[in-house]
Amino acid sequence: MKRIVIAFLVFLLCVSAAGAKSSETAIDAVSSGSNETIGIKSVTTTITQGEVNWHTTYVSSSNSAMIVDLNWGDTTDSLQLYVYDPSGNSYGPYYDSADGSNNGRINLLLDNTPEVGTWRCKVYGYHVIGTEDYSI
Repeated sequence: MKRIVIAFLVFLLCVSAAGAKSSETAIDAVSSGSNETIGIKSVTTTITQGEVNWHTTYVSSSNSAMIVDLNWGDTTDSLQLYVYDPSGNSYGPYYDSADGSNNGRINLLLDNTPEVGTWRCKVYGYHVIGTEDYSI
């Protein structure tokens, strides 16, 4: 009986670790399976006051949703996020509190099968003292 319980606990730990890796990949990398969520491949860079940085990702017809996760973590600075679909329609601006929390992060889920093509994200240094590191 003890061996069965230990084996089951090891199985649960392996499943939990695999599940965590899987959801992290959905946010950080472009996925390619059917009915998948796509996210912008994770990039870490810097921005200053008034600076604009652009990031792109390609959405295929097999993607049912897209996640955009902008994270700078420093609540004393403020970044703005704009998202543009392949037709040029603009979504935003989004601010730190756009996801309901003021924590140096904007985490968006664009669902209902996003338009196929290249999506662009514009990160703007809205209120930055010095240089701010961020990932998207």
